[in-house]
Amino acid sequence: MLSFVFGAFGLSTLWLLPLIWRFVAAMVRRRRPPTTGPGAIRFWTGLVLVLLASAMLEGLVVAHYTDDPSAGGVVCRWLASGATSVPGAFPSVVLCLVALVIALPWYLGVPWSAFLARTTTLLEPMGVGAIAAARHLMSRGASRRSERRSAGATRRPGRAPARRTSRPEPMRQRPTAPARTTTAAPTVAPVSVRPSVTTPVPPRRHARAETVIREPWLAPKTLAAESETTAPLLSRPVPPVPPEPLPLVEPEPVVEAAPNAIVDAIPVPPPVKPVSRFAIAANDELPEASPRAVTLTPTRPLRTTTSSSVSLPPLTLLAAPRHDAWAVSDAELAETGELIEQRLREFKVPVQVVGASAGPVITRYEVEPAVGVRGNQIVALMKDLARGLGRTSIRVVETIPGKTCMGLELPNEQRQMIALSEILDSAEYRNSDSLLTLAMGKGITGEPVVADLAKAPHMLVAGTTGSGKSVAVNAMILSMLYKATPEDVRMIMIDPKMLELSVYEGIPHLLAPVVTDMKLAANALNWCVAEMENRYRVMSDLRVRNLAGYNQKVREARAAGKPLFNPFPAHPEVPEHLDTLPMIVVVIDELADLMMVAGKKIEELIARLAQKARAAGIHLILATQRPSVDVITGLIKANIPTRVAFQVSSKIDSRTILDQMGAESLLGQGDMLFLPPGTGYPQRIHGAFVADEEVHRIVAWLKQFGEPDYKEEILAGPASDATEGEPGEEGMDAELDPLYDEAAAFVLRSRRASISFVQRQFRIGYNRAARLVEAMEAAGLVSSMGINGQREVIAPGPQD
Repeated sequence: MLSFVFGAFGLSTLWLLPLIWRFVAAMVRRRRPPTTGPGAIRFWTGLVLVLLASAMLEGLVVAHYTDDPSAGGVVCRWLASGATSVPGAFPSVVLCLVALVIALPWYLGVPWSAFLARTTTLLEPMGVGAIAAARHLMSRGASRRSERRSAGATRRPGRAPARRTSRPEPMRQRPTAPARTTTAAPTVAPVSVRPSVTTPVPPRRHARAETVIREPWLAPKTLAAESETTAPLLSRPVPPVPPEPLPLVEPEPVVEAAPNAIVDAIPVPPPVKPVSRFAIAANDELPEASPRAVTLTPTRPLRTTTSSSVSLPPLTLLAAPRHDAWAVSDAELAETGELIEQRLREFKVPVQVVGASAGPVITRYEVEPAVGVRGNQIVALMKDLARGLGRTSIRVVETIPGKTCMGLELPNEQRQMIALSEILDSAEYRNSDSLLTLAMGKGITGEPVVADLAKAPHMLVAGTTGSGKSVAVNAMILSMLYKATPEDVRMIMIDPKMLELSVYEGIPHLLAPVVTDMKLAANALNWCVAEMENRYRVMSDLRVRNLAGYNQKVREARAAGKPLFNPFPAHPEVPEHLDTLPMIVVVIDELADLMMVAGKKIEELIARLAQKARAAGIHLILATQRPSVDVITGLIKANIPTRVAFQVSSKIDSRTILDQMGAESLLGQGDMLFLPPGTGYPQRIHGAFVADEEVHRIVAWLKQFGEPDYKEEILAGPASDATEGEPGEEGMDAELDPLYDEAAAFVLRSRRASISFVQRQFRIGYNRAARLVEAMEAAGLVSSMGINGQREVIAPGPQD
């Protein structure tokens, strides 16, 4: 092999010795060989040019000084013969020398400046004028660059210039935390608000990055000190800049909360401040110092209504938030960030951790893949990375909106308990004008998250047993009870398990008793569809577009002394005044059981309501623990864009709910992914916890304002086709009721056959009033219930 190479290139084969030397040095130092990676094309180009130029020179020299045709290599003689025949010997020599000068730095891996400096040092003793002139020009260029660098440092005080590299990696500064944040537990020393510059440290070599800019947060020992710097540090020493003192901000005096008839002041939970992993720039605004112990002063009182006899419940009925907040220290964040880089580097996936945000349940690490690393490579290593870090599960966020990096969400060692009172007392909830504001929980960094069901306009909640689905539904219901009175919002609850929603039985917000029979649930949804169509007819006649416009027009007409009349009354001879209509929220705790009993009919009813009921003020909250395609069908998903996914068992279930993966990596116990309408990026939220005792206290508070006004036509449904016969035993028992004669006379006199009307007049229960009206129907006094739920009085009145 060696004789063949010498026979081809002659003495030019000696140029292969630097190649062998670089290979041996790379193996000894355990570095990447020069033939692969960045610069490989330049290296091979230089090698080929050096061999060809040297071979041509050798052939020309041999042909000029010897007459032996076998002298030199075969390639040398072939190149020399071609060069002498076409351009000539002298131009060929000049061309070869130029090619050697250009290709040698590429082949040897030496920059042009270093190569020219070494060549100048070697040839300076010979007194070569051109070399001296070139060195003089280099010194003048270096002095001009130093002048420009010093001028740039004068224009930007406090910032160190970054050294130019072949692959710059600019630092990205994380945005500042929102105004309402929680103070972290005092696990590390407090960070000073006065900017300073720390002592530079030697650069940290990356696996495949050719940069000398040091990440300012990767050293766990000096993390607290480095967070005070005003700019990223460089590997070269930087003279310290005298800090410019900032004026001390005096904390505002604490003002005791004024006594409120509805909202009592409760202590504010200790905030958890999101940890910024980068230095604060000199021109950034520093947060003001706030007192640590704060007496709660509500920024906006809970909504009260003067026309309603029902008062909104106070916050004292809910459990106060805990103050034993546990936060992740800066040293732990830095150590975990370095461990993530190390573990992924072991799998040949180099990344760079550029930031971290600690929250009450999880911590998100923002990683930036190296050049050439795809995002799906990190997603494929999710389980291996979780095992390497000793965590139960890790969720990979491939795209963070507004950023160019990926996210790794790791669970904290200790979870913080999030109380519902903390969310209801937040500015986000209080400043929301919607009566259907839902308290969802806290985000990744600890900020309260609320949602507007009126804009949703329907919500699908799914998750396995024990994932926190029922607790989240209870939190949503209580959020609406803390915002709206029965005149504003009414509810229909369907609870197949007879355990979750039955506790709300008897509150004045209900339109009907809590439905536990699935056959009656279809009647309730049928009534909702009929109510939706009836509202649309009236709103179309009044030329309004939604329920808010209808209520506003009714109030304006009433204030002007010209009330509006119903264009479609039940009895045309008796005009009916139009009144404001409440919004209706239908809550179904277990959709799977409802689909098994009714099936296709329920799916069609839900689809009709989801498509058209928004403008009529009817909204749906559907919950299920079996997120399969036969329960959450395509027709339901297409009409319900707002979805909440709790922990599921597989990726298929996650795709069924959210149309994407991610829910299988949740932690359970209220950990959810919230998909708002109009976006494809789910938001991770930690739900608020509501105990059963809190629900019982709020229900007891609402029950003290009287019995609910039920509508019997909701559960009764349309009249059956069975022939009417003699009154049965139940009818005879109702006629023997001592109130039967008085109730029948009242119905004949008022010409209104309504169970709720009889119930209110005689102050009796719903079941007793229903038996009385059914006995009147059996006796022929009133008609059977029509499609619209109305009954007509058949018998003549006393005046006739």
